[in-house]
Amino acid sequence: ERASNYANEALKGKSSAEFQLQPELKKVVSTIEGCKFSAHAYSVLEDDNSEDAGSSTKSQKTTKPLYERLSQYKEDQSLHTRTPNVFKLTPDMEPIPCKPLFFDLAMNYVELPSLEDKLESPGKKGASITGF
Repeated sequence: ERASNYANEALKGKSSAEFQLQPELKKVVSTIEGCKFSAHAYSVLEDDNSEDAGSSTKSQKTTKPLYERLSQYKEDQSLHTRTPNVFKLTPDMEPIPCKPLFFDLAMNYVELPSLEDKLESPGKKGASITGF
């Protein structure tokens, strides 16, 4: 827009007549107008494509944090609040085994202590639930 304003001012001024820049300035103005119309057409086509997808990109709600969608423009109003969804600080929880795997692998090679002194002898009967 600024280039268009400068070119139009130069067309109205006397300096362009002195240097015979009128035809070149008219080409510049027409090129600038063409680029403006092209940019407007691309924005309209982009809006149409996003509406065909189901929702507009300007007001689409997303749960992804900002760092995951940097390459996409989404006008997210939650970024202006006290708790913006910019980056997830806590890592995702992952299940881990409750004991290390090497105990399971080494169990065949572990020599356990003898527990025969704690077992009853076959001739002796121990006390039952009632104590007799």
